[in-house]
Amino acid sequence: MLSIGNLLLRWASELGGGKIADLRAGVLRTARSRGVSVREGADGRWLRDVSGLGHLDVDWRRGLWSAAPPVLTRVPFSDGLAVIAGRRTAAFDQAVDAATAEWAAIFWAENEAAEGDVPVPDTLYLQYDVPEGLPHDAERLGCTYVPCAALQAISLLPDLVAGPTAAPPGVGNTHTVERYDLETHEYEPAKSYSEDGLYRWRSADWARLVQVRRGGQFLSTEHEYGVYLEHERMGTSVMRWRPEGSTGRQRVGRLAVDWGAPLPPLHARAAVLCSGLQPRFHELARTVRYDNVPLAAAERLAKSLHQELEIQKPDAVPGKAER
Repeated sequence: MLSIGNLLLRWASELGGGKIADLRAGVLRTARSRGVSVREGADGRWLRDVSGLGHLDVDWRRGLWSAAPPVLTRVPFSDGLAVIAGRRTAAFDQAVDAATAEWAAIFWAENEAAEGDVPVPDTLYLQYDVPEGLPHDAERLGCTYVPCAALQAISLLPDLVAGPTAAPPGVGNTHTVERYDLETHEYEPAKSYSEDGLYRWRSADWARLVQVRRGGQFLSTEHEYGVYLEHERMGTSVMRWRPEGSTGRQRVGRLAVDWGAPLPPLHARAAVLCSGLQPRFHELARTVRYDNVPLAAAERLAKSLHQELEIQKPDAVPGKAER
C-alpha cells in the first residue's frame, strides 16, 4: 500500500495539472481521511515542499500547477548516486519496479515530515557505476537525463531585484494592509504604509498583493523575495554553511537558513536537489537545513539573494578527539 506522500504524488501525476486551490483541497481531504492531524497551512507547505523536490511546478501568481516531467539526474559529490524526480504515474512506478527486478539498483528513501504537516513522497535513487551509462538508464526508465540538475539550476539563479513599480494600496482597502516584521516572521496590521518595508494587502478583487516600499515607491515582488529584500535593506544575514568533517568531503556541507526567511522556489529546488531529500527543520536552532550542498553552490545561492554567507567550522568527526 502506498504511503500518503507517494499516494498524493501519484494522484497529482495522473491529473497532470490544474488549479492550486483544487490540489490543496485534495491534499487536505486525503490527509484527513488517512488520520493525519494537520496544522494550518499544511496543504500549501506540501505543495512548496514537493515542488522543491522537483516533482511539481507551481505558479503561485497565476494559481496553477503542473506535474514536472520525470528526470534522472546526478547528485553532486555523491559517489554513484542519481535521483529520479518528476511525475510518478502508476505506469512509471511499474517501470521502476520492473527495472529494479531486472537490471537497476533503485531504492526509496523516506523523507521526514514535521508534526502537523502532510508527508511528502519518498525520494527515489538509482545507484550507478559510471556516469556514461546514465543517459541509457534514463531512456530505459522513460526519463530525461540531466547531468546535474542541482548545479545547473544554481548556475541559472536570478539575482535578487524588486519588480516594476506598482500602485500603492487603494483607498478602499487600506484596512487590509499588513507590514512584515523580520523579528516575529509575521505580517502585522500596519497603522500606515509611509515607511520602507515589505507590505501585503487585498486588492479590490480580493487578490493578495505583496510589495516593497522603497523611497516613496511601491515595487511588486513575491513574499520570499520580499523577505530577502528586507534583510538586504537591514543588513542582516540568515544563511550559514558548515563543511562536512569527513576526509575528502570538505567541499560539501550543510546549508542552514533561518526560519522566517524561506528560500524562493527556484533556490529551494536547487538546494534540495543537492541531496534529493527534504530539508530538515531544526526547532531548537530555528533553521532549515539542506544537506550535501557544495560550497560554491552555497556561495552562489547567497550571492543571488544578496546575503553574506557565514562559513562555520566543520562538524567533528565521530570518534576523533579534538586537539
